[in-house]
Amino acid sequence: MQDVLLEADYWENEPRIMAVGLGFTDINGTPGVSLPLGMAELAVFFNGGSWNTIYADVDPEDVPLRAYTSAVSPIGMALGFGVPSFYGDGTPMELSWPVLPSTVHPEDILITLNTGEQVQPVNISIMPNFEYNERSTLVMNGDFGNRLDPGQTGAVYPVLFEIVDDGTPMMLLGPGGRIESAVGLSYGDGATPLTAYGDGNGPRLCAAKLTRMEDGMLGEGGPTFFSGSLPNDGVALYGKDAQYRLRMLTTGGFSPDGVRSLYPTEYASFFRIKVGMSPEQGDVIWLEQTGVPYTIGDLGTIEILGLADLGPLQDVYDDTYIEDHDNQIDIILKGDVAAMRCIQAVHIPASGDYLAFYNPGGPGNNPFPTVTYTAAGPEWLQPVTIAIDDPMQVSYLPK
Repeated sequence: MQDVLLEADYWENEPRIMAVGLGFTDINGTPGVSLPLGMAELAVFFNGGSWNTIYADVDPEDVPLRAYTSAVSPIGMALGFGVPSFYGDGTPMELSWPVLPSTVHPEDILITLNTGEQVQPVNISIMPNFEYNERSTLVMNGDFGNRLDPGQTGAVYPVLFEIVDDGTPMMLLGPGGRIESAVGLSYGDGATPLTAYGDGNGPRLCAAKLTRMEDGMLGEGGPTFFSGSLPNDGVALYGKDAQYRLRMLTTGGFSPDGVRSLYPTEYASFFRIKVGMSPEQGDVIWLEQTGVPYTIGDLGTIEILGLADLGPLQDVYDDTYIEDHDNQIDIILKGDVAAMRCIQAVHIPASGDYLAFYNPGGPGNNPFPTVTYTAAGPEWLQPVTIAIDDPMQVSYLPK
């Protein structure tokens, strides 16, 4: 992947690993998943994946494979990661600065397991975070653990991730165009389980940032080969009404069940935004619905249009819809700038009237009864950085 970054988001002023952990096991490199549907479903079952029932008026043979399962074939892994992997454990790493993709290699990462064993990935890439304004999340595959709850005897899971010097260091791009080595960054204390297996260990947010909609638009898009889910930005979905973008960075792919794509229309099923009457303290207003202009004191209004950075605009969204399944999700807003500055946090209630998120190791809508799947994500309140005046973005083109 070329070192092209265009108005790519950075999340903090200094480089660090914001989150990393075993996402799911075994399904990244599932032999047989590209066979005819019945045989593919059997292959996914034997490999511990999930296979969705499609509720849509369409010929089953016309449904994209990704709508049925999150399992990926070895060939698919080779196309996305450069090197095929079989039965790989998918593990995302979120960084506060975007990377220069050509400097990322499996040898850059050293993982310590709770058994004391140290392992390295088979492959690693920015995929599926390929858009030019993303590229701060890496996904690695290898043998990093098993599906047992960390409290069970025999459970294997990572406890420490380190970025090490392989002779060609991983490089990060930060504020003002600073290029710094990632060598020496680490995450984990050597004891706490870093795994999505076990109650409450599912995906969450690790950053959120509010910018004007035009900031970052230069970097919408990516290499043509991977652009089937584009255009998916706020302007493509909501036109001139899209004035502000609240971008969230997730610790794993966010799906309603682990397989199905999230729809642009599903904001109210998963999220709400916390707004204070002043940027400091004051009465709290919760923005819970789309299409409603919420009055924020005498500062103006905020209206939520919906979600973006998923898949293209469609007249109807159903089980056949395919989004990009990356680690960015945008909430698109319109309204008055003074009101926007009062946004404080994004809340994922994950209970009651709200649904929880799963990563690609989740159960799907028709789980195999003998298979262990990853846990649902927890309730989460993520502070929002107001980046209206300084969008905290960087660009880089190879010389």
